[in-house]
Amino acid sequence: MTKDDFKFLRVLVADDDAFSQKIVVTVLNNLGVKNIILAENGAEALESLARAVEPIDLVISDIEMPEMGGFELARRIRLGAVAKFKDIPILMLTGHSTEDNIRKGRIHRIQGFIVKPPSAEILERNMTRALKKK
Repeated sequence: MTKDDFKFLRVLVADDDAFSQKIVVTVLNNLGVKNIILAENGAEALESLARAVEPIDLVISDIEMPEMGGFELARRIRLGAVAKFKDIPILMLTGHSTEDNIRKGRIHRIQGFIVKPPSAEILERNMTRALKKK
């Protein structure tokens, strides 16, 4: 996966904070990603996955969101709530990495954590790593 391949990606971004969403979208656009689906929480993200006609390649989710947070979203994805996306790569956005988050990340097979606000370099590195495992 090279940066040139990013223009073909479909990325689902789940974050309840409009400013954080805007930053992630801007960084993704700068990396060449143009096809971005937005959700305000995990429940909306699951609905977007369920309605998806075209493949979605990656989920980038905030951990703390109302209604359904990122780890619950990951748990439901991994349990097959939307069967065709059961193994989709997931990156988590966080204000800070903690041992508890890392432990939960292993349980839910999260491909990486990105501290907010994400830099292009960190996001690109994490996306490339996550998508290689796909």
